[in-house]
Amino acid sequence: MSTSALRAHYTWQGNSNVDLLNRSGDDWTYDMGLLPVAADPEEWAAIGLADCTAWCYPAADKDELFLAYHLYAWMFALDLLFPRRFKAERDLQGARALVDRLSLFMPLHGTSPAMPKHPIERSLADLWIRMTPTRSTDWKRNMRNAVLEYADGQCWELECMRSGRIPDPAEYLVRRRGSFGGQVGICLAEHVAAAEVPARVRRSRPFRALTDAWIDLQTLYNDVRSYRREVEKEDEICNFVLVFARFLDISIDEAAAVTTRLRTARRSEYEHLEKTQLPDLCEQLQLNGNDREQLSAVVEVMGYHLAAVDAWTTTAPRYQAPAPGDVPATVLGS
Repeated sequence: MSTSALRAHYTWQGNSNVDLLNRSGDDWTYDMGLLPVAADPEEWAAIGLADCTAWCYPAADKDELFLAYHLYAWMFALDLLFPRRFKAERDLQGARALVDRLSLFMPLHGTSPAMPKHPIERSLADLWIRMTPTRSTDWKRNMRNAVLEYADGQCWELECMRSGRIPDPAEYLVRRRGSFGGQVGICLAEHVAAAEVPARVRRSRPFRALTDAWIDLQTLYNDVRSYRREVEKEDEICNFVLVFARFLDISIDEAAAVTTRLRTARRSEYEHLEKTQLPDLCEQLQLNGNDREQLSAVVEVMGYHLAAVDAWTTTAPRYQAPAPGDVPATVLGS
């Protein structure tokens, strides 16, 4: 496993319910019809999703852990379905038709009158009912927007693929945060922490910068580890390594090194924001004790999540193809 300063700050550990999750977590994915539509058993097992979820949320109780796992399963199912059903045929119209209906199953008030037509809709409707009973309208709106941003990101990747257009680094950095589902992760951190970031903190520049850095740390590493599979096997265009190689007119190996250096810089920014700018923000906004506790609980979950995803991306079979330039994991995480 790679080693990072985040590991020192957040003790990496597992969840005591991980064995139960490994045994029973996919009962739901089969009941909903997500499997085997999205992936065959071998491909699904290679993700190591149960371990990832348990590492991300070591303190979550059984119900919360299963809910997080099922949300991740839904996101992976959609991500895996796109290459099979839409990207292979360059079917942007079909992809848009699927994505445009998703909001029907995430109502802000009451229940949806729409009837699910396929497993993606049926499982999202089930997740929404389970996630939202105790959440505020603001949280539901943030989560709905985050899910739609994630789904729309898959369509954006397909648009790039259809046109053969490799985005420039500035565009890609922003759009990749959406296609990775980063804001879904922030909302899930709030759910697991049984807390919500105060609205005025969420809107602030330091917290928005913190979440951007948090997402970038994951996407930069993911794109290096995924390059061989995504670009060479799945004909993907949207990958940090390829973006930097084309924009800077450098080799793939050199681009992987650039991606790694950017990740190191983003980690430094994340740590500075967490340790310095967020405490300063609390003072500037004169947050009361409850608001500070809410914020602290969410940021703590974010930290454990970040350390866990680093470990998972390093060890899961899905990411074990040699990275460009044989970039060692210890360098990526150091």
